[in-house]
Amino acid sequence: MTSSFSEVSDEAKLQAQLNFQKGFNLLKMGNFDEADAFFIVAYKIDSKNIDALNLLGIRSYQKQDLQQALIWLNQANLLQADSPHTLNTLGLTYIALGEYQKALEHLDLAITHDFSIPEIHNNRGHALKGLKQHSRALEAFNQAIKLRPNYSEALNNMGVILLEDGQMETAIQCFKNAIHINQNFSEAFNNLGNALTEIGRYELSFDAFKQAIKINSQYIDAYINFGNSLKRAKQYTTAIQCYERALSMNHSNGKIYNLLGETYYDIGNLDLSKENFGKACELAPHNDALRIALAISQIPKVAKSAMELNDSRVNFANQLKILKDLSKDIHTDVELVSKLISRHPFHLAYQEENNKDLIAQFGLICIEQAKKIQSVINTQIFRANKSQKIQLGIISSYFCDHPVWHAITKGLVENLDSNLFEIHIFNAAGSEDQETVLAQQKSRSYLRHAGSNEGLINAIIQRNLDVLLYPEIGMNPTIKTLACLRLAPLQIASWGHPETTGLPTIDFFISGKAFEPNGYPENYSEHIMALPNLGTYFKWEHIVAANVDINALGLDQSAPFLICAGSPSKYSPENDYVFVEIAKRLGKCQFVLFNFQSELSSLLKTRLNQAFLDANLNPEDFIRFIPFLPKDSFYGLMLKSTLYLDTIGFSGFNTAMQAIDCELPIVTLEGKYMRGRFAAGILNSMNLGNLVCKSHQEYVDRTIQLIEEKEVLHAYKKSIADAKMGLIEDMEPIKAFESFLMSTIHKNPQEA
Repeated sequence: MTSSFSEVSDEAKLQAQLNFQKGFNLLKMGNFDEADAFFIVAYKIDSKNIDALNLLGIRSYQKQDLQQALIWLNQANLLQADSPHTLNTLGLTYIALGEYQKALEHLDLAITHDFSIPEIHNNRGHALKGLKQHSRALEAFNQAIKLRPNYSEALNNMGVILLEDGQMETAIQCFKNAIHINQNFSEAFNNLGNALTEIGRYELSFDAFKQAIKINSQYIDAYINFGNSLKRAKQYTTAIQCYERALSMNHSNGKIYNLLGETYYDIGNLDLSKENFGKACELAPHNDALRIALAISQIPKVAKSAMELNDSRVNFANQLKILKDLSKDIHTDVELVSKLISRHPFHLAYQEENNKDLIAQFGLICIEQAKKIQSVINTQIFRANKSQKIQLGIISSYFCDHPVWHAITKGLVENLDSNLFEIHIFNAAGSEDQETVLAQQKSRSYLRHAGSNEGLINAIIQRNLDVLLYPEIGMNPTIKTLACLRLAPLQIASWGHPETTGLPTIDFFISGKAFEPNGYPENYSEHIMALPNLGTYFKWEHIVAANVDINALGLDQSAPFLICAGSPSKYSPENDYVFVEIAKRLGKCQFVLFNFQSELSSLLKTRLNQAFLDANLNPEDFIRFIPFLPKDSFYGLMLKSTLYLDTIGFSGFNTAMQAIDCELPIVTLEGKYMRGRFAAGILNSMNLGNLVCKSHQEYVDRTIQLIEEKEVLHAYKKSIADAKMGLIEDMEPIKAFESFLMSTIHKNPQEA
């Protein structure tokens, strides 16, 4: 709406101001539409009425009519260019439009006219946050608080930036201070819940979200974030309830459907997962991250049947064809692209098939998207390294008491020659414990980063690395994101997730010769380096076994215990009949499985129960699901068990080594791929190849023999006791890895 700036009479000016005042009074009473009508009348009478123009601009901003707000406010600014209030509202409008540089210019100008208004400094902090200038944004919020010490909004905003930068404890204190000032500040309670979630204080985070919702029962974001926190705490049923409550307030919110899709996938409900991802894609057909999520949701975590497994591969392949048409729009927002490429078809590895082609197709899709930010990085990396030592970066979420650390990373960190290598550790928001202290002591630098991906990328670049090692790719979204980028001249993956990465940015995959079948290079998209023997320097953890109460676990001491320690995903429906055949022939035994996650374990239990019922066997006579045990209790149970039955198709390295430590004989079937050959490699290295089976029938027969022939079982126990020390503290893989790095580091990896 426009009007001439021609002069009007004093009487008209008075009439305009009276209409403005009526509107202003109505506005204070909450009669917004009537107020707007009086502001329009005031403007029509006197187009130079600054008060009317400003209020019309503010009201348009409040109604999200941002372009109209700019028209009103720019008119006001032309009439009175030095008004800090007009300039402040213009800044707010540009922030809402995402035009942060323009917002900053107007807010800076407002401050030159009046430095004393805390709201302007607060809004300036918002603009600087939008420009990703976090340190300057914090200074702006600090200035707002200096001008108004009880400024709860500025404290909350400061906490949000600290939260994004990974400074959790300081962020939490900001939110608490804001709440102390304003106990009805629902946004601060919501943000406090988010911060507490990030550091794993789930019960306290739940309380914060409940308080936010108590203050504002229609607070959709609080319900969503409450659900996210519950999901992180693995309280999936309640998380779904929170998401559904949020959805009841806004049925067209694609973000909520996406979160429901993720949660249903986490609990193994593939049908509802795909349904919700599909709805999210319908609402946002150009959201590439949702399309990737829908593709991955085709792959079951725990398959209900062999047919479902086969169908999932076909469905995933079909989705890959669709994903090839992902957006080619050029944008360099690191966090946006990071979210897009952070997913990985992790559970494809649990299918005993050659997944190289499927994973490589997916990898190329991710790399194509990663190019949108790679060009920004390329100008900053690969400077000449002046150090005489090779700068080795290791990025993982597991520099702690975790299987990946014990199996792979710890041996390297402890034993690489410090005269040749300097180690830089990047902990991607993983837990910290006593093992972390060792990692810190053995490294040139250590960084735990829980903030933005962009911050972690910059930290890695600043180290000017020669080589970057990923002990595992696919287990953590941040790790997967960074693996799609070129952050060092030489980039290597290892078998923390024992499957090819499919990423052209990963030059080599480090494996162990004992685990690889003939022709193994064909299974990898990377160059493959199989280190000698087990390919790792491993040490026993010196676990003191606890005295386990067998009766309390629901086990029958009169029947042999067959330890089945794999996670539910490792048990393929194609192998269920092996349990049935063993049970049939023995007549009395107990397959001891573990409740890793109740929902997934329930799927496995249902499937196994049906297999036993189909064979006219009572599953309750044979199948025992017991709680997941701490290591000392697990050792105590193994010492009282008869056999360890290795998972078929996806073997367990750490659990097999633990069984060996307890001198518990293992029966394993040598798989087609490295991931199915860990126990086989261990046993072959001990000259115990008779425990390594070549077929399902041999697996059944060997199990029966060891249970029925006690002298054979005890002979194997003695052989294990005699040979187990030869598995540990093997420096040959370390020396081979050092030689590999030194010979490769100055070459083009593609030519190595």
